[in-house]
Amino acid sequence: MMPPQVGPQPQWQAPDEVPPPPRGPGVLTPFAAPPRDRDLRGLWIGLGIGGLALVLCCIGGVVGIAFLLPYADNIAKSQVASVVEVYLAAVRDEDYTTARRQLCDDEQRTHTIGWFEDHFGQSPIMDYRVDPAEVRIGNESITVDAQVLQNGRWADERYDMEQAGSRYVICGGLD
Repeated sequence: MMPPQVGPQPQWQAPDEVPPPPRGPGVLTPFAAPPRDRDLRGLWIGLGIGGLALVLCCIGGVVGIAFLLPYADNIAKSQVASVVEVYLAAVRDEDYTTARRQLCDDEQRTHTIGWFEDHFGQSPIMDYRVDPAEVRIGNESITVDAQVLQNGRWADERYDMEQAGSRYVICGGLD
């Protein structure tokens, strides 16, 4: 057997006591205040308001697109019809340079100012009607129907349109 040890005995502390913090500058205690459970009511209110805002934005977007699509089609039709109106007004007023500017490049090559003078000199356009509702926009073609008063009688004419860059031009139906 071993003899009992002589000397200082270690001191044991009870487990429910918290040891004091070490001394020195800048030493903090583990917790300034004991942690507490968070109240989740504010979190749920915030998530509910955010979800409601998201649903309203989605519904507003769908409704806005549904109302905008028919108007976008009408805007395109009126832009195309206005090109034909500018063309016919220029021909009526014998401003053939402006009329020629409404044509695509291929048509400008074949329809010179002299062609306009010859073609419309004998039978000028007296009046015209262009209805944007009569514009047909298909997958590969755009056509505009117009009524032209020439030689004392109304005639139906059809103009084929193309898009040249950011504008529409007449590219058929001139002869």
